[in-house]
Amino acid sequence: MKKVLFVLLVLCLSISINAQEKELETMKKVVIARLNVKSDAVDQFLQSAEIIVNKTRKEEGCITYILYKSSFSPENEFIFYEEYKDQQALNVHNNSEYLANFLKQVTPMLTSEPIVDNF
Repeated sequence: MKKVLFVLLVLCLSISINAQEKELETMKKVVIARLNVKSDAVDQFLQSAEIIVNKTRKEEGCITYILYKSSFSPENEFIFYEEYKDQQALNVHNNSEYLANFLKQVTPMLTSEPIVDNF
């Protein structure tokens, strides 16, 4: 009898964990990426950023994709605020060729590594 109860407990826990994982996959995803750009590269950065913003906004799973310029940072800090309908939509964006091209183009323009937070 104890073995049966133990098996049932393990099964219930397994189902609960799978349900939680499924819920996490279908929850909205938010990304905040902060990039500090060299002063002499701001115009070139903005040209590249305009392309990535326009292409990303066309993605089916993209809810919001906005580029902000920080008003409080003494440096040229730019902040991407991104919302995706779920993890799959974020994966599509992260694996896109245009994101890879953008990162390749702007990396030499940055004063430090980008800071990226996912929620």
